[in-house]
Amino acid sequence: MTHVNRRTFMGASLASMSLASLSQAAVSANEKVNVALVGCGGRGRGLGSWFAKLPESNLVAVCDPDQNRSGQMAEQAEKAGAKRPRQVEDFRSLLDGEEIDAIVIATPDHWHTPAAIMACQAGKDVYVEKPCSHNIHEGRQLVNAARKYKRVVQHGTNLRATPVYQKAWKQIQDGAIGKVMMIKAINNQRRALYPPRPDEAVPEGVNYDLWLGPAQKRPFNRNCFHTSWHWNWDFGTGDIGNDGVHQIDIGRWALNLKAPNAVSCSGAKLGSKGDAQETPDTMVVTWEYDDLLYVYEQRDFTPYRMQAHRHDNDNIIYGDKGFMMVDRSGYRIFYKHERGPAFEQKWQDTGAHYQNFLDCVKNRKSQELLAEIEEGHYSAMLSHLGNIAYRTGRRLVFDPETETFPEDKDANQYLTKNYRDGYELPQV
Repeated sequence: MTHVNRRTFMGASLASMSLASLSQAAVSANEKVNVALVGCGGRGRGLGSWFAKLPESNLVAVCDPDQNRSGQMAEQAEKAGAKRPRQVEDFRSLLDGEEIDAIVIATPDHWHTPAAIMACQAGKDVYVEKPCSHNIHEGRQLVNAARKYKRVVQHGTNLRATPVYQKAWKQIQDGAIGKVMMIKAINNQRRALYPPRPDEAVPEGVNYDLWLGPAQKRPFNRNCFHTSWHWNWDFGTGDIGNDGVHQIDIGRWALNLKAPNAVSCSGAKLGSKGDAQETPDTMVVTWEYDDLLYVYEQRDFTPYRMQAHRHDNDNIIYGDKGFMMVDRSGYRIFYKHERGPAFEQKWQDTGAHYQNFLDCVKNRKSQELLAEIEEGHYSAMLSHLGNIAYRTGRRLVFDPETETFPEDKDANQYLTKNYRDGYELPQV
């Protein structure tokens, strides 16, 4: 597949599909879902482990432009007791035929939507890691693809499978803190630094052109490759799209928030001055809704997380009667002179989010997904809006209906991007 032009490949591939494959029937209740993993880095290996060991799925293929990584994933699955999955370099070779039921995408951000749309067009269901898109236009197109091709598409905001949040939202709905008028999402951690380094030869076993994909051609540099790609605009979305999107998703979920009316951002490189990182390590973003402000704080230079002892990254929800601090391990409610109700339950990733995806692949009920792709789109959108406000340096009015900036042509250029010839965003 390395030397096949994408247009030629996709033209032949899509032309060979039957209508039956595009409206693929549900996997029967007594069958396992055959899964292919695309992207075998740290998060990909975690997902691959789950889909290899969950009783209702088979990990049949692992794919990465870096053969070293796909080999590690295949070996990891085999050592865990699963049948060794086959290794694939180019994920597009997985789209033809009926062997694969679902594609799990854990690539760098710039490949998330193009790969997911191609999978939808090929009649495959999709689990796509967060953020589901590299820009706002992509996210909406992925939602459109899921609808048009009747695909089950789950977003990787897996904290939605944590029981504590449902209990917390019930407290808010019952009026425990009164009318909510502000939410704060907090993302604190110490990130590694990346001192500038020279370009170098592409490592052996890496199909770098395929790794670049939709991104523009550039020399190979370790500071824009494994892991470090997060902090480069061509490939990643900064930590607001990487880890912050989890916290953003939780706060949005609490009140069922969709697109905001305006966004502003103050951001800087404070802990990463002089390194190769392009994205800010410190940010304060404000999204404006009709009668609520949603604020995001990010500090990637700090060795601690939220201000309160024993409280993880997540959210503070402010009402006119009290406020709630909530994270994946519990919530606490505070009033002016006393503490209110609290709930604690140690968090662990039980696999419920991935099992939910498998269940919906079988029953074809996308409405039962814990993080259906349109929910993922809105959470990714808020991350993108924060980055756009940072890059333009001004408050931006946003139209939730058109998902554009009606008063700012310069900001609108960040709603999409220029795709490299041969790797254009698939038309939906």
